Amino acid sequence: MLFTIQTYAQKTDFGVTAGYLNINAAATSGIYDESENASGFYVGFLADIPLSEAFYLQPSVNYGNAEEANLLSIPVVVKYYIANSGFNVLAGPQANIILDERPGSVKALGIDLGFGAGYDINENFFLQAKYFLELTNRFKDDIMGLPEGVEFEYNVNTLFIGVGYKF
Repeated sequence: MLFTIQTYAQKTDFGVTAGYLNINAAATSGIYDESENASGFYVGFLADIPLSEAFYLQPSVNYGNAEEANLLSIPVVVKYYIANSGFNVLAGPQANIILDERPGSVKALGIDLGFGAGYDINENFFLQAKYFLELTNRFKDDIMGLPEGVEFEYNVNTLFIGVGYKF
């Protein structure tokens, strides 16, 4: 297996990606529910690392801006090509970091799990859509003034729809 990965790793492609970003931030508890959507753009860099003929590892680093919200997302997805076509499905974790100032009770780092689909237009250009659900609670445990037994959750889910170019 190591020999196979090493053989395929020599064909790693690097590229850029950009497109539409939608952020859904939701704060919930037993007594309070609120969510907010923001739309904007993202730009990023990626590597496309072949693991076999059908499986690829695609780590990337993206900067996103949606209505004055700035974030850095670092997904590492596994990409599987369907039946020697340009179509692929993706799944994997993502770390996302809120770059803006935030209240002291909100954590900057969140861990997500995502899925998506893509299509290779040709050898260089591709389309992708990915949705990431946050698994972590962004609220810190020590929020002052909470009634006994009330827990708040704050999650940031992200949708990326874009185009990319591999060098």
